[in-house]
Amino acid sequence: MREWLINRLEMPPRTVLNRKIPKKAFFTQADLSPSEKELFAAQVEGIYLLSVMNQQSTNIPIYKDDEFHYAEVVWVYVELRTAKDLKKIIGAVHKSIPNPVVLIMGSSDGQILLSTSHKRLNKNDKTKVVADQPTVTEWFNPAEDDIEYFKLLNSLAVSNLSFENLHSTYEDIHQWIKSGEVIQMIGTLPSAKDKRNETISILSDVQIQLKEVEQLKLEQKGQIDFGAKMDLHIKLKRLEQQISTELQKIRELC
Repeated sequence: MREWLINRLEMPPRTVLNRKIPKKAFFTQADLSPSEKELFAAQVEGIYLLSVMNQQSTNIPIYKDDEFHYAEVVWVYVELRTAKDLKKIIGAVHKSIPNPVVLIMGSSDGQILLSTSHKRLNKNDKTKVVADQPTVTEWFNPAEDDIEYFKLLNSLAVSNLSFENLHSTYEDIHQWIKSGEVIQMIGTLPSAKDKRNETISILSDVQIQLKEVEQLKLEQKGQIDFGAKMDLHIKLKRLEQQISTELQKIRELC
């Protein structure tokens, strides 16, 4: 799987390492809690450093400002024994590596998922970073003829990414992985970068509205007064109509 992904994503030969990271070394360097270490020991079969993209290996300039310092983008493959406590494992990997990580998780049945998380400089200590909430795709089989995930992998091929600087490269990857959430929602992927960015903006609004729907449903379920229950019902229907309208806008962009 690792060699297949390296070829499929067109990782430049000068960036490829495909080297196993011993768990002990990972634990030593990473700031993991005892429970996280136990989780890795039980659920993770192996951790591999697939590729390191830096200025030397790609000629893509370093990026640095008050919020980010991106000197490398690293591709990491984690082979799982089971998918139990998946979110905790994803979060632990991202927080353990100071560079921005393109994380590929592999399951025992040949499926993968992709994840990114921007790393911002700690405002109180510029030698440390703070990881954003990870963005994660659904599991999918990269070898199957699923046209939308085929398109997603095409978009993530290194030759198709932004080369302006390492932050723009990682942001490009991050936005494509985030747009993978559109596949989960309406079954298709934006066709171009300009449409992708607009799609993600609408998607963010839809996700907020979906949370509001869940909250209103909880309120409605616990409401005894008939009049108040009807008011919540009307709000729900209006919100669901708004969501339907927003999803139609996304379909038109894809």
